[in-house]
Amino acid sequence: MGQRLRTAALAALTISLAAGCADAGKGTPATGTASASAATSTPPGPPWYDNVAPAAAATKVGASRTPCVLPVIFDLPDRWLAKPVEVTGEWAALTEWGGSTMRCEIDAKPAGNIGFLRVWTVDDDTVPPRQALEEFLADYGTLTEVQYRDTKAGSISAIEASFLRKDELDDEATRGAALMVETPLGAVLLTLGGFDNDEVEEMMPAYQLAKQTFAVKR
Repeated sequence: MGQRLRTAALAALTISLAAGCADAGKGTPATGTASASAATSTPPGPPWYDNVAPAAAATKVGASRTPCVLPVIFDLPDRWLAKPVEVTGEWAALTEWGGSTMRCEIDAKPAGNIGFLRVWTVDDDTVPPRQALEEFLADYGTLTEVQYRDTKAGSISAIEASFLRKDELDDEATRGAALMVETPLGAVLLTLGGFDNDEVEEMMPAYQLAKQTFAVKR
């Protein structure tokens, strides 16, 4: 299944969530100072949104007896719905991008936004994390303004990417974020994507919460 078809199928899934909730949850995204160093080292807003305060934690994902069992554990805000991704046959290609496989999809619709946090694992554990992230993004669609930086996910060293992604079904380029960490069970990737830039900005507190609470499962 080609990249364009996979992109269109995932975009169609996101668009289908818009019915009945296009105006739900609209408002000013929660902001604040994530840390003094972040506030002084980078400007507010895009590409990194370091001024956005994390949402309040309500539940965890990744641990045993949570919806998605993963190599990492992190917090989610209230009403974000995590579901394991288990696709077989020809449709499995929808979940395979640039050497990584989607393992968990976390839906923001119950919380009033149109978009997802998605967790991926890198298929080849010999590929360095930076290379794995670059290979994923090379297959992730038509991207511009791609930037990388070294950062922290919880206490774990991580590589973060910010980019604009042009959808095959829409002329608008929507901002996205990706965070790659290495664990004893292989590299893990977290992505944030939304219906449009307003949705992405409103979901950024959830992304910041996940990022700041990342922990490797022991």
